[in-house]
Amino acid sequence: MTEKKTVAAPPGVGVATDMLKSMSEAPAALYTQFYQQSLGTWARALQSQADFAAKLAACSGPAEVLCCQFDYLRSASSACTEEAGRAFRTFQSAVSPDTGAAR
Repeated sequence: MTEKKTVAAPPGVGVATDMLKSMSEAPAALYTQFYQQSLGTWARALQSQADFAAKLAACSGPAEVLCCQFDYLRSASSACTEEAGRAFRTFQSAVSPDTGAAR
């Protein structure tokens, strides 16, 4: 029968693993917020496209179709600007300087 040998961890190893854990949680929070934001953006864009298709289907002539397309282009460019601002604010809150790391 062989005897099992146990080796004690060097001093300070527990502190190092705690530090690594806190460093790995920061990117996880950032990625989680990024994915949530991305999926929300995607859902809003798909809903906007579905509404646009419904409006196009209700158009009675070429002039009305053209007007509907210009309205969609205007609203899509505005939504793109809003999404960029929303994404920036999400990123900014994830890496806020008041805590020094991601929340």
